[in-house]
Amino acid sequence: MPETPLRPLGVQVIEDLVRDCWIRASVPDGRRPDRNLPVIVLLGRHGSGKTSVLRYLSHRASTAPQAGHDFAAGTLRPYEVAARLAFRLSLTAKGLHFPRLIHGLVAVDPDLVLDVNSPDHARWQLEKRMREARRRSAGVLPDALAEGVGLLNDLGILPVPGAGLMAALLFKGLGPRLLNAVSRSGLEWYGTGGSQAPLDALVALNERSRSEDQADVDQVDRLLCEAFLADLRAAYRRHGRDRNCLVLLDNIDHGGGTRFLSLLLEVRESLTRREGAGCDPLLTVATASTARAVPGPFDPGPAGLRIREAYQASYGDWRFGIPQYRADTSWWWYAVQLPDLTSGQVSRLAEEIAPRLPEATPLVHRLTYGHPWSVLRMQQAAARMIDRPDADVRLRGILDSGPLANGSADAAPRATLRQEALRYLLQGMEAEQLAGLVTCAASRDMESAVNSPLLADSSARLRGTLLEETAQRLWLVPPLTEDAGTRGGRGSRYLPTTGRGAHPQLVRDSPVLQPWLWLLLLRELADRPADGPYPDWHTAHQRLHSWHAAREGHLLTAYYHRLALGRVEEVVRRLETSLHALPTEAWLYELYAITAAPMRQPVDLAVTASYRADLLARELAPEAFRDHRALALLVTSLWLAVDPRNRLPSSRPELNFTISASFQDLAWHTDANSAVLRSEAARYEVHPA
Repeated sequence: MPETPLRPLGVQVIEDLVRDCWIRASVPDGRRPDRNLPVIVLLGRHGSGKTSVLRYLSHRASTAPQAGHDFAAGTLRPYEVAARLAFRLSLTAKGLHFPRLIHGLVAVDPDLVLDVNSPDHARWQLEKRMREARRRSAGVLPDALAEGVGLLNDLGILPVPGAGLMAALLFKGLGPRLLNAVSRSGLEWYGTGGSQAPLDALVALNERSRSEDQADVDQVDRLLCEAFLADLRAAYRRHGRDRNCLVLLDNIDHGGGTRFLSLLLEVRESLTRREGAGCDPLLTVATASTARAVPGPFDPGPAGLRIREAYQASYGDWRFGIPQYRADTSWWWYAVQLPDLTSGQVSRLAEEIAPRLPEATPLVHRLTYGHPWSVLRMQQAAARMIDRPDADVRLRGILDSGPLANGSADAAPRATLRQEALRYLLQGMEAEQLAGLVTCAASRDMESAVNSPLLADSSARLRGTLLEETAQRLWLVPPLTEDAGTRGGRGSRYLPTTGRGAHPQLVRDSPVLQPWLWLLLLRELADRPADGPYPDWHTAHQRLHSWHAAREGHLLTAYYHRLALGRVEEVVRRLETSLHALPTEAWLYELYAITAAPMRQPVDLAVTASYRADLLARELAPEAFRDHRALALLVTSLWLAVDPRNRLPSSRPELNFTISASFQDLAWHTDANSAVLRSEAARYEVHPA
């Protein structure tokens, strides 16, 4: 018996959305059983748990008609997918039959070659094949049926029989009387609304099925998908049900998944217009790792698609977004992004792995930002370190730790955790795109990366598509707050952006790389040689600095890149001047905006983070360290605190004391607003649990 799947963390709202669409009628709200149903697409980056959500939904709907298919298993034509779904639905729902589709599948069987020169003979051949299908369904298929049940449980990962055998499988289980009635109704459908008799229409379908002309291929797919939906509509008219058919489609960005759903929606609208009834009873929940898999509805952002956060998702929200004038079928699609794990959810997972592992939760969550696959890999690595006396030192080097020991001293070295993660997260990305994305990690935001000369050495194709490609892979997020809340202190989004206390040159509010991916890409950039084919760390940041320095309103980002280049002396000099010229709240905004810059080698396991802050200030800004020691230490400490690995131990990060003391020193010895500086110092005095 298969193991009962656990509910994935954070998907309660998605489960409620699916259940609301799944239920056909409810007395309290008076909903119509045949109301319109969205195609729900759960979008998630690689490793976000998409398949786990589908498995859980399948388990929750196990008592009602449901079917699944994984498009990553291989490319199938739309009618082949429809046939497999019909087979699985017929296994899970008593009285759910597909006579129209069955006759079409018999007609398109690749082994059936009809004599098109003799219409009478062709009809006789077709009728004979239909009788054979009915006979086959009565006897020799227990193994195929058992295989089909297994496929249902596997969401369609394995191959299934061809068209002829599939038709026989769909006949299976019908008694003689019902078989004759079903056969008659399925055959007559092909003569409805046309000038041809049903058998002649099926003979013509057979001829098209052997054609290589794309128009004929499309016509076969369309007609059989139409037969699939027509069968569903007829079955629900005959026997009222309280649940819609639930179809779970994994990885529609592979194997023709989007093509299948797009065709199904076109057929849905055609049948609705023709029959004058409401929507068919098919609720589809699909998954994809790229927004490119969803044809609409559209949004002006770089992903080109309106994507709802999980907490926003509901049937009412989808209905509200339907346009008054519908130019195409894009309004049926409802894209919902799967949520990342919260800090509390990361702790819950840690408790299941090792007793003390929840102590590493702040580090794991701040590094991965809750990406499920990365959280699990990080927790597995942390579990090997957490009970050691030097746990904090080992945790600071966690990204460069190797895999679990494989028992062979002579085994070839394997990828480090960060290398494994980057390869997994960006799987399927072209080499040129990956190299360009590594270069773009130097930029504060992706728009600046593609608009500046940063990618001047790259092809025009890369410069024109990289932003869109990254957005469609769901790796662009709104910019993070840059204040004490991001450096191990308390507080978040408290610095003013309007009014007297606001900085006169705010940083542009443009999408940025998700912090976990950004950190991994930065390590790749840091390892590039100066004489390599792509810009190294110094070249990339120098190009960006020059570009921003020449633009009005880009002052803070220009200094951001100066700091990334190690020009601490110039940064401290600028901050010392602006401390006396700006309102203190605005100065804090400037301080955090500049010190958010990445460091080429952010972690040194040989020394503590606080000691390294002192070393950096002495080595990179000797004059500032002599004349403005507190400010120089504050800059290097905040710069180091950008990386979560420097904020250990989690219960009281050691850098917090240096940062707090530096703010206190500035409060005593400058003419800035000392109350604001003391308040900022207090944010670092007690680290939240």
